[in-house]
Amino acid sequence: MKSLSTTIAATVFGLGTALASSAFAQQSDTIRLVVGFPPGGVVDVVARTFAEHARQATDHTLVVENRPGASGKLAIDTVLNAPADGLTVLIAPASMMELTPMVIPSANYDPIEDMVALGGLAEYGFGVAAGPSSGTTTIDEYRDWAAANPGMSNFATPGQGTPQHFLGAQLQNLLGVELMHVPYRGGAAAINDVLGGQVPLFITTEQLLIPYEGQGKLHTLFITSPQRNPLMPNVPTSKEVGLPQLETMDWFGVFLKADTPAEKTQALTSQVRQVLASQPYIKAINKLGYAVPEKQADDFSELMRTEIQAWEDRLKLSGFNPNE
Repeated sequence: MKSLSTTIAATVFGLGTALASSAFAQQSDTIRLVVGFPPGGVVDVVARTFAEHARQATDHTLVVENRPGASGKLAIDTVLNAPADGLTVLIAPASMMELTPMVIPSANYDPIEDMVALGGLAEYGFGVAAGPSSGTTTIDEYRDWAAANPGMSNFATPGQGTPQHFLGAQLQNLLGVELMHVPYRGGAAAINDVLGGQVPLFITTEQLLIPYEGQGKLHTLFITSPQRNPLMPNVPTSKEVGLPQLETMDWFGVFLKADTPAEKTQALTSQVRQVLASQPYIKAINKLGYAVPEKQADDFSELMRTEIQAWEDRLKLSGFNPNE
């Protein structure tokens, strides 16, 4: 699949086929959209954008519920502990669903066996950017600088055990130079230190880098998406800079408990996908710097198995030990 922050409004699902409409008509209770991140963050913004466009097509009461903490585990637990009635829905990055059991030993869930994905709300890649301290504007220049300045090449990420952390480990392996990980509590603190020259390299989602493009202090060296981002047309892809192994996409998914009755799962899937195909929603997501997947996966479990294997390989490269 392929590929910042404002707040919109909250509530979701509707449209449709006669089957889906009748299924929703029987659901008079509030539908909760659970998000494992604070209000105003990128996941929250995408969830509320989706909610707003879905709300326009339904009279149902739907609420975005923020449950941040524990790398998304609190939100996942909220959904898994709720009744399997289709009224509690998780909106989360697929990487969070896939990585949490690897990085938090107490997670106690299987992202494929315990949850079912209804659709991908938006997709995106990651970006690698150099701050002013290295004086570099390309990945080749950065590799040369890192080789000439051992011990100085640190990379900032939004946290330990994140996709950005493990992509950094893979980047180190491919470049053949030392890159020391500096985890922060979120992207905002990290980018401030990169811009201030304390850390030379930053790995984050490509959308977080868009506002800084062309300003001169932060140079995005490449993005991991298969195609260039229209909002950063001069930034090459990982494949274009000779690092095709780093080509990686993440996506925001809509997830239900796997034991939700089949008729409710099917009805909700139909509703979700009709919203995702609407032009107003696609335009709103594009405006945020994301892309709506051109094709929804026929089998999300197969897609996630492939992605889980890729993350496991990167985790091994990092030497990450969840018990430390």
